Amino acid sequence: MLKKARIIRHDAKFDENFYWNRVNRNGCFLGVDEAQQKLSQEKLRDSVVGIAGCGGIGGLLAMTLARLGVCHIKLADPDSFEASNINRQLGAGEKTLGRNKAIVVGEVVREMVSDVTLEVFPEGIQTHTAEEFVDGCDLVFDQTDVYLITERYALHDAFQKSERTKCMLASCVWGWGANIYKFEKGGMTLKDLFQIPEGKKLDKDDVEKLIVMQLNYLPRFPDLKGIYDWMGDVGNVPINAVTPPLSCYMLAARAALVLCDLEKQPYCEPLPPVPNYYWYDSATWHSGIHQFDGNWVNPDEHEKHFQGQDVAEPA
Repeated sequence: MLKKARIIRHDAKFDENFYWNRVNRNGCFLGVDEAQQKLSQEKLRDSVVGIAGCGGIGGLLAMTLARLGVCHIKLADPDSFEASNINRQLGAGEKTLGRNKAIVVGEVVREMVSDVTLEVFPEGIQTHTAEEFVDGCDLVFDQTDVYLITERYALHDAFQKSERTKCMLASCVWGWGANIYKFEKGGMTLKDLFQIPEGKKLDKDDVEKLIVMQLNYLPRFPDLKGIYDWMGDVGNVPINAVTPPLSCYMLAARAALVLCDLEKQPYCEPLPPVPNYYWYDSATWHSGIHQFDGNWVNPDEHEKHFQGQDVAEPA
């Protein structure tokens, strides 16, 4: 028998007047008239969201959704803070090194507002915790590690089984940009996208496939070899400190539309599900819808701009 998930729960202390005062700046953009705007905020208040992964994107997302007025958030992450997390992760600092990320993010949110119920899964997403984590959620975010297979498959399987969960959203950062993509019920699954058997020991080709199937748009500099050389030396994926807030913005904005039942015409342009994704690059101003198809969207990005150029060293 699989063991039961360990959950740390902080129940909300809800004050009706304080809640409506703290979210009153949202209202104008949540509907076409006052009645719809109020209804949308009530939908946010009554929603349950699950954030799997409390790193650079997931932690910021928890804080943003709490500010938006979502009053029930589930957090899952088995990892603890280390020094290299300080460049981007909410809650990471000298005093929290070695502490569990989900627990700390929950504490940060709780310190800001007490009207949010928090369920913290400090073991993260595992095969025995995935269904309980997704259960009751209106929306789930997959912000787990790009290299995870078995645990993420369990999370996505639980989403497909859930009657309540509307969709799953995910985002990755790469270079100076970020993407956002969506999984829908009955659509392409993570297993369909990756085509990597569950439980397989990942080899170099698998790792490169996971990168191109989630990141997909090359930064202008350095070149791909330079990126892979860096990864080989450091043993991890490079993350620019400035990009996680970009992911957080796109995820939180799309989440608000989904939870308010506004992610449809005429209110917005719906995000097409995977294999499609939306990309925005803050260095090149490129943005648009692309597809995860196993190939880089812009394989010659570096060469096109740097080949034959006498690039001076920065002053």
